[in-house]
Amino acid sequence: MVAVHLCIWHLTNFDNASAGHGWLARAREAAERSNNLTVGGWVTLLSGYFADDRSEGLRLLEAAATTAALQEDLDLATMATADLGLSHVIAGDVGRGMAMLDEAMAATLAEPRGMLEVVVWASCDMLAACSLVDDLQRATEWCRAADRFMETYGCPFLQARCRAHYGRVLVAAGRWTEAEQELERALAMAADTGRGPRTEALTALADLRQRQGRPDESLQLLDAADGTASGAAIRAASLLDLGRADDARAALRSELAVQPAEGPDYPLLAAAMAEMELAAGRLEDASALLLHDHLARNAPSYPRSAGLLARASGLLAAAQDNTESARNHLGFALDVFTRLELAYEAACTELHLAVLLRTSDVDAAIGRAHAAHRRLEAIGARQKASEASALLRALGVTPRPGRPSADALSARERDVLELVAAGLSNPAIAERLFLSRRTVGHHVSSILRKLNMSSRAEAAAFHARRSSHQ
Repeated sequence: MVAVHLCIWHLTNFDNASAGHGWLARAREAAERSNNLTVGGWVTLLSGYFADDRSEGLRLLEAAATTAALQEDLDLATMATADLGLSHVIAGDVGRGMAMLDEAMAATLAEPRGMLEVVVWASCDMLAACSLVDDLQRATEWCRAADRFMETYGCPFLQARCRAHYGRVLVAAGRWTEAEQELERALAMAADTGRGPRTEALTALADLRQRQGRPDESLQLLDAADGTASGAAIRAASLLDLGRADDARAALRSELAVQPAEGPDYPLLAAAMAEMELAAGRLEDASALLLHDHLARNAPSYPRSAGLLARASGLLAAAQDNTESARNHLGFALDVFTRLELAYEAACTELHLAVLLRTSDVDAAIGRAHAAHRRLEAIGARQKASEASALLRALGVTPRPGRPSADALSARERDVLELVAAGLSNPAIAERLFLSRRTVGHHVSSILRKLNMSSRAEAAAFHARRSSHQ
């Protein structure tokens, strides 16, 4: 059991799979000599976690759960339940998997027992599943519960990974100010916890920067992170924003080539690739991607994937002059994104609908463009908001001014804004933040430009209103 504990410890605290493998091998050898069924159950559980083959991993996890029930080992039972729950979510059985994860979290947080690592393990499984299916409400509720555990026991790894997963969910939900705060905390906490949480936080922050219309910063963050499937899609979108379409297609194509077609990441990448092919006028290539057999079988299990594939299918139908099919697909995608509270995806889809309707129903197109512009301005997606403004002007309409949002401000600019609101002068701010006066002046100018304001007093009033609503 010492070897079991060390295996789990290296995985949950240091993200060191190599050391985890080593201690698992030691535990397996000792368990075979002792014939202790409980220790054997723990070895089986960890072997299932490490298994490369998904079906074999599931078989081992189920065997560990059976052993836990027979030996009445509650910690083993909880970890097996959490791992099985995440496995079912990854396999597309979302309802069953989430129910098991809820059970595991309730069991481990209600009364933490001898192995506090079980809380870390179950929490990471839960938040990974929430991130996969964009379940903001569940992620928020369990993060609050885990926070209470961390206040009592302290756990930098859980804090870093929780913050990274939760930040990623907040990015998807369009709550970008909160997302940036969570991700910055995750990066600060990840310094001593291995590369996993750091990679997740950097990738999520890169996603945020791309959506904010800051592709150069997005690419810099991705360069600092280890490669991931979601990172490849973000890199491709950032490259496309910079006008490097060929590089963007190459990034997606290389990632698609190594992703299993039945995996949860494949539909997301295929939808992004299809939209990129359509933008380049390659209708046949886009159609071939969207007709892939695995997409029809797997995407419905993941709502965001289903929405993205529907949107790509709608754009393909529009390119083929099948307006009715295009409206149906785009309408379905918009419904999915709205139900999931994915503000950015919903706004972009509404913008596509406006473009589709501009020749057949100008009033409807204007309404859709206004709705997209309002959503994009509200969350701070400046580049896409500019596209909506351009479409409105092309339709003969002056865009309505959007409400100012702090989401476009950097962390340092928010610090400066807080001190401006407190009545400090630029020299006083420079002294307080250990910056040069010139740098503070640049920050103040940038703040006013991003908030579309003309004076410090106006910015201070905005900060006061925002603070009163938080």
